[in-house]
Amino acid sequence: MTFPRSVVFAALAVCATFALTTATGAPQAAATSAAAAAAAGPIALVPADQEAVAGKVAMLFLTRFHYRPRPLDATFSAVVFDKLVETLDPERSYFTAADIAHFAPLRPTLGTAIDEGDLTPAFEPVNLYLNRVVEESRYAQSLLKDGFDLGAHESIATERKAAPWPASTDELHELWRERAKEDWLRLKLAGQTDDAIRKTLTHRYANLASRIQKTSADDAFQLFMTAYAESTDPHTDYFAAKAATAFNTEMSLSLEGIGAYLREHDEYTQVTELIAGSPAAKSGKIHVGDRITGVGQGTAGPLTDVIGWRSDDVIALIKGKSGTTVRVELLPDESKGDVAPHVVTLTRRHISIEDEAAKQTVLQVGEPGHAHKLGIITVPSFYEDFDARRAGDANYRSVTRDVSRMLGELKKQKVDGVVIDLRDNGGGSLTEASDMVGLFTGAGPVVQVRSADGKVEVQGANTTAPAWSGALGVLVNHGSASASEIFAAAIQDRGRGVILGQRTFGKGTVQNLLDLDDAVEEEHDGKLGELKMTIAQFYRINGDSTQLLGVTPNIAFPATEDEKDFGESTYTNALPASSISAVPHRYDKTLEPLVAKLDSAHAARVQHATRWQLTIDELASFQAMAARTTVSLNLDERKATREADLKVSADFRARRKTLNLADGLPVDDDASPLGDDGLDPEERSVAQDKRPEPTKPSKDPYVQEAAQIVADEAVMLMTAAPAQAAG
Repeated sequence: MTFPRSVVFAALAVCATFALTTATGAPQAAATSAAAAAAAGPIALVPADQEAVAGKVAMLFLTRFHYRPRPLDATFSAVVFDKLVETLDPERSYFTAADIAHFAPLRPTLGTAIDEGDLTPAFEPVNLYLNRVVEESRYAQSLLKDGFDLGAHESIATERKAAPWPASTDELHELWRERAKEDWLRLKLAGQTDDAIRKTLTHRYANLASRIQKTSADDAFQLFMTAYAESTDPHTDYFAAKAATAFNTEMSLSLEGIGAYLREHDEYTQVTELIAGSPAAKSGKIHVGDRITGVGQGTAGPLTDVIGWRSDDVIALIKGKSGTTVRVELLPDESKGDVAPHVVTLTRRHISIEDEAAKQTVLQVGEPGHAHKLGIITVPSFYEDFDARRAGDANYRSVTRDVSRMLGELKKQKVDGVVIDLRDNGGGSLTEASDMVGLFTGAGPVVQVRSADGKVEVQGANTTAPAWSGALGVLVNHGSASASEIFAAAIQDRGRGVILGQRTFGKGTVQNLLDLDDAVEEEHDGKLGELKMTIAQFYRINGDSTQLLGVTPNIAFPATEDEKDFGESTYTNALPASSISAVPHRYDKTLEPLVAKLDSAHAARVQHATRWQLTIDELASFQAMAARTTVSLNLDERKATREADLKVSADFRARRKTLNLADGLPVDDDASPLGDDGLDPEERSVAQDKRPEPTKPSKDPYVQEAAQIVADEAVMLMTAAPAQAAG
């Protein structure tokens, strides 16, 4: 095959992005392959021809154009193979030491396998894993008839990532006996009878085997390619066709379809939520809890029976071009009794996903007579509708446009300051991050981008004048990554606002999204997928890197997560931190002498802030529970632990209720049960498994305190003399 030079460089020019999803999927015809194989004997997935092509194209890009290119030689092949095994069995409960020894001759062969178009070595551990899941789930089912001795004094490890591989299948069985006993014990503590527990777990383990048997060759290839991509660096990734669609949907916050969120529930695909204003919601004939039994294209013709299908395959049938017609056959929720299915005809539309878009609210902080109004803008990601922008759509969706509009509305409400909440914002478009900085700084440099050849490009804001020039705070945590770090660092380096919260994630690399089909001239079957590849490293305008280091806040808040558990520094193959020369920029020194005063006022305030202290206490309690390395499998010991944990949870709930009453806030009497119900998410009803509502800013102590700090900043800035300085 040939790879036109123009195509290669055009692909590398695609705008930089940060992946937010890594979903996988496969056509139904392929999805049934494992089930068909299982019916005839052991699962034995075989790579398709287009997967051999995709592997070759991906290897070309990764070995030639990655920021840190590395040949897929014997040494690196072994690294990739080990990553695949780790991905399949991170808790070491499916493979034995003998399996790992059996894999040894395959470890150095992956590069040769891709080059020769034979991916069988990559599929071998996947097939063994799939068969082991089926075997062990059936073994667990076999234990349920006699139940378990809940009086025995034994325990189970909460994590086995560092444990040795089981020495034999007997040891594997013992691990699964412990797991099944733990599942039984959780349900017992939640109040279920032995017969109910037996029914729940029989269903659970049968569903596990059923789901595994729906695995396709596409899924196996996705697993292998993800292991290969992520072995090069933590943020390089491969997306099969459906995963690429999911990524683009999340980046653009839009889709074409009927507007329903779906989940897999037993053998059905079930409606869990309807998007307001969508065709599904407007029809009035589709309800949360409905189960989809058939899908048809157009206004007439046969319906495809989708009972037993994977939900992603059902979704692929339902989605389609805006303006086209789809028919959906629905069976009402089982709680409504024996009701006949009905068919709803819908016209697909372009749908905006507003739940994931930026949002604004206004908070009032301070004592009566000295209160201040603060605008809070929550930005979940730096989204941008790439396709619409490339198509020349003047009204394409982007986070900068949304935030600009919100700032205009907040100015009309005469707020005293603005807080940008970037907590758990994992990134997005580099261009959007730069442009959003410009809303607060006007024109000027934002970030430096260094490519693999050492060339440095300075990217600036595409803005002539700031949309907001008043007091500003940026709230971050350890989940704030990539584009979020670019934004926070630029605001800090320009002296434009105060950064609040915890040290950020530490991701300082840039990725491009490459469509592998664009790189192949020959005809081939199927879609080859997309490669999200690291092609550059970004640096702050002061020359420092956020890679590994993150952005350190001006005023620190207690950490809500342990930095040892996640973040760039936890990846063994992360790029090292480095620095380059600073780029000339304006630095406003006005805030510099005020930060210490703001921090002192913050420290004095939270020392007596009961809601803040409640949050600190809850974090400490949660971290103590999370630190447990083993849990008892003895009923009496677990009862004692559960009762103690329930008392702690009840005390926190009571303290929160008292605070809400004292602050004149809605109490939101929480009727949800305290403690673990022992169920997996798909075993709960749709109502029980509903996505939790985000904490309202008025009840979020970190947002409240950030608003108070920015209110103090606004007051201090009124009397401070501006002090510009060149950087």
